[in-house]
Amino acid sequence: MAPLSRGHIVFGDIEGKLDVLRVECTKCGRGGHYGVARLVEKQGREGSLMKWKDQLNADCPKRDTRIQDRCDLVCPDLPKVL
Repeated sequence: MAPLSRGHIVFGDIEGKLDVLRVECTKCGRGGHYGVARLVEKQGREGSLMKWKDQLNADCPKRDTRIQDRCDLVCPDLPKVL
């Protein structure tokens, strides 16, 4: 099933398309990279990418500030593969 018809992106949507998923915050500069195979193993093929990103930035000091200053995680490689 395509991500748009399902309403959200799951790890199975990027499996085989990316080896590494990069994550960057547009506000605080934090970032990292995660092996897609490992993410699928831990989160499952049907695991929600959005829920995972919410957990990932749970300890960010900018997570619960004013909306214009709030932590904003992006995955810059996603548009290339979806």
